[in-house]
Amino acid sequence: MQCFLCGANDKKFYLEKNGFNYFRCGYCDLISLEKVPVNLSDYYGKGYFTGDLDLDGYMDYESEKELTIGTFKKYLDLITKANKNTGSLFEVGCATGCFLDLAKNSGWSAAGMDISSYAIDECKKKGLDASCSTLEDFNIPAGSHYDVVAMFDVIEHLINPVAGLKKIKGLLKTGGLIAFGTPDSGSMWARVWKTKWHAFVPPQHINLFSVKNVKLLLQKSGFEPVFVSHYGKTFALPYIFRLLNTWTKIRFWRFMANFSSNNKCLKNISIPINFGDTMFVIAKKII
Repeated sequence: MQCFLCGANDKKFYLEKNGFNYFRCGYCDLISLEKVPVNLSDYYGKGYFTGDLDLDGYMDYESEKELTIGTFKKYLDLITKANKNTGSLFEVGCATGCFLDLAKNSGWSAAGMDISSYAIDECKKKGLDASCSTLEDFNIPAGSHYDVVAMFDVIEHLINPVAGLKKIKGLLKTGGLIAFGTPDSGSMWARVWKTKWHAFVPPQHINLFSVKNVKLLLQKSGFEPVFVSHYGKTFALPYIFRLLNTWTKIRFWRFMANFSSNNKCLKNISIPINFGDTMFVIAKKII
């Protein structure tokens, strides 16, 4: 079975979860999901953002992102530094607009898109410029090219990330930047847990990258990395319980996820976590 990223015929079965199979390339170590559902938009409805545990999403996206805004601020500072100033920014997978709103209020001209109609409705309630579309179907507005395209916890959801990044390349000005965060399958934490790593969330997480093969992805898509690092995040307690439920399938964590999300005190508890398995990458468009 051939790896779409490196071309090697060395993909082997790695694990089964929730009825889906992941394969790992023996040459570049890309981990990819086979037999992806044709229509993934059903997974990203209101329930994905508001606590449907069967969708492995968020307990309360808005309140959880308020608690993790420090990570977004760190990312935005790094993007602004790399761009040498504020400018025009487009976010792929903008969800309900937490990062878009931050960028807009920080002096950026910001717009975005998301596959979820629910999320886009929430963006519009905030007065944000956002549209509902898949990246593949998104039509670039005439005369609209951006200094930066950002996407956080998105690239692992793309069925064809090479085609996706080439589409993003078309959104950027000459020398423009792409910035993204994604799980690092080559991290120590991922290597320790192997097939039990919490980032295996099928069918939402389709391709899981390491620093090594994400550089190959960038090269193949017309980008040159200029910054790669790892950062932790601050998680709300209900989200941590939700992760534990997904990870272990122990019903106690499912109960705690629902209970804490409906408890005003527990809902607002946040815990900083850094397992070193989330990479943040900035890359430059190559002509």
